[in-house]
Amino acid sequence: MAEAQILIGTAGWSYADWENVVYPVGQSPDRLRWLAQYLDCVEVDASFYRPLEPRIAESWLKRLADRPRFRFLAKAWQRFTHERKSPWTRSELELGTRGLEPLRAAVRLDALLFQFPWSFRNDAPNREWLTRIAGDFAGWPVAVELRHDSWLRDETIAFFREWRLIFCNIDQPALEHCIRPTAHATTDTGYYRLHGRNAANWFRKEQEVYGGRYDYLYSDAELDGLLTHIRRVASQTKRTFVVFNNHRDAKAFANALGLQAKLAQGSTVRAPSSLLARYPQLRGRVVADGEEHLTLM
Repeated sequence: MAEAQILIGTAGWSYADWENVVYPVGQSPDRLRWLAQYLDCVEVDASFYRPLEPRIAESWLKRLADRPRFRFLAKAWQRFTHERKSPWTRSELELGTRGLEPLRAAVRLDALLFQFPWSFRNDAPNREWLTRIAGDFAGWPVAVELRHDSWLRDETIAFFREWRLIFCNIDQPALEHCIRPTAHATTDTGYYRLHGRNAANWFRKEQEVYGGRYDYLYSDAELDGLLTHIRRVASQTKRTFVVFNNHRDAKAFANALGLQAKLAQGSTVRAPSSLLARYPQLRGRVVADGEEHLTLM
């Protein structure tokens, strides 16, 4: 079934406010391996802020060598999406990709995500910028996230299909000219990113707390509504990735496991006991690891 090819993960995994919620109290586990016990994939967030050294990706592969089904997605360096006053150079192209080359060579990288801001509108210079990305990153599994609704045109979808670009469907606050949930599939890989619906913080430049823009927990009803779109994407693709970016206080992790439970079809979905302590609404749908699980038994 198409649902078996829906892989669920989070954007990033190394957040201070995930301590004692996702990661165990009083221990220092390998966070990536810990996360891989529960999720199908992860989206590398650090690569957006600065180019990575290849040894970092090589370390991830080594640590997850015994989990070959676990998949990686990665954000492209912000030089390619947010610093658009001048075209990138050949040396910048090499710098921005060499750190992710080990993942691509190991066939563990399913998407290189170019996440554009809401200010990236559908105009001639920006269309040319996308064309350059498509050309210079040929050979990479390029995905593009657009947030402004001026891009919702048949011509955009045709462009993505022509250049074999993965259209990244998103959920974000329903504010003026913000793209609403869609169900586009332009290659055999589907992609859905869920940012939460914190409208009050979405366009605020100065956040009161780190991650405040993504401080939002999806309700069961909201996940059901989104699942309708996700299933439509999955029906058109070989594999569809669903990534939760509402990372504040590990809400992304809670929602990821909640969505897994909706797709589980009788199989068991496990969760850290500390996560259930923070988000008790998951009880009855997932099985707790650790002391809480032993108590229930």
